[in-house]
Amino acid sequence: MSYALRNTIILLLVFLLITGGGYAYITFVQQPEIERLDAEVTEAQTKFSAKQQTANQYESLKRQFESAQFYIQNFDKAMYPSSNEDEVFDFINELNTGSSVTDFAFTFVDSTSEGQFGVINTSITGTGSYSNLVNFIRKIELSKPINKIEGLSISPINNLENYGRVNFNFSLNSFYSRDTTMQTPELTVSNSAALASVYNPFFPLIRDIQPNEDNLTSVESSELVALSGNRAFLVDQNGTMQRLQIGDSVYLGSLQSINLEQQTATFRLNKGGIIERVTLEVQ
Repeated sequence: MSYALRNTIILLLVFLLITGGGYAYITFVQQPEIERLDAEVTEAQTKFSAKQQTANQYESLKRQFESAQFYIQNFDKAMYPSSNEDEVFDFINELNTGSSVTDFAFTFVDSTSEGQFGVINTSITGTGSYSNLVNFIRKIELSKPINKIEGLSISPINNLENYGRVNFNFSLNSFYSRDTTMQTPELTVSNSAALASVYNPFFPLIRDIQPNEDNLTSVESSELVALSGNRAFLVDQNGTMQRLQIGDSVYLGSLQSINLEQQTATFRLNKGGIIERVTLEVQ
């Protein structure tokens, strides 16, 4: 074999070895690695696209959040910021200021929660005028904190010094939020919820007669002795001469009218809810 042919064969074998080795390396090593990297690139592109969509929505979502937060903070109603019953008491006490609901008692019962929200259960008892109680309840339910009244019980105080006043008790459910991401709401009192006056259905139609502590003229124990223009002259229960004009007060009522022709004076008396007109003639 000639030297040139031998070198040619050696070069050919080296070329085949290099070519086969390169092919094997590309096929069995690099190709799987390329496929793995392609898969990672595809996955990374998918994640990037999802995150890019989220990033594109950021400004819009931020505006929606700020709008929702502004709406909640300025809404007519709001939940208490925590389960601390002292916050409920402070609010109710502030609301009661000036309402004349006396003997006010606040008792914590329990607190329950579910998810992001909860309820503080308390009991409130006291006394006060019926109209003030109605205003008190309206202010509780119509003010900004979310409060719900249940089991309201009202009973009148039937004695001479307390006509128009009632005993009351009710359960108060106060709703609070466990979500600390929102700012603490301003728990404002709604003074516009109060009424000017309210009819009291518990006010007795027939009441005890007040004693004559001011020693006013008792018409039924007096004697009409003379009339002059719009004046009436009476000798009262004490034997004292009294001069009365139309509209002047007497025990349980007032002088209503004078009739000079018939020589009479008429008085309107309120005997514990029973209205009577008593007419005296000049003797």
